[in-house]
Amino acid sequence: MLKGKLKFIIAIAVIALTVSYLVYGGVKDTMVYYLTVEELKAQVPTVYDSRVRVSGMVVPGTIMKDTNGALEFQITDGTQTIDVAYEGIVPDIFADDVEAVVEGVYAKNDVFEADTLLAKCPTKYESTDSLYENKETSY
Repeated sequence: MLKGKLKFIIAIAVIALTVSYLVYGGVKDTMVYYLTVEELKAQVPTVYDSRVRVSGMVVPGTIMKDTNGALEFQITDGTQTIDVAYEGIVPDIFADDVEAVVEGVYAKNDVFEADTLLAKCPTKYESTDSLYENKETSY
């Protein structure tokens, strides 16, 4: 009876270790640390050709789209600016002064070659009380 319990405990331990390994491997491959533009530039030249994710505001007037659908723009963190080249689906809310998150490789020509572009929604919430403050009601 003791031998049967030991086999059961070993089987459960092997299953738990296997699941843990698979979860760790999946999370490790998808984790990319966010950098600001200033942090990215501070890591030059070691950051070249490394996969990174950078967040910054889109610099007004820098968005250019060519006939092939490629997009070029600049992002800034308020102190430093980088050029970004991106080809792919552009989020609907992507525009000047929107916070963008780009993921890709910072090339040696100092252009961030992004393969992922995310635009963060502005968080402007109004309380429900303010929606009804200046509305007249007629019965």
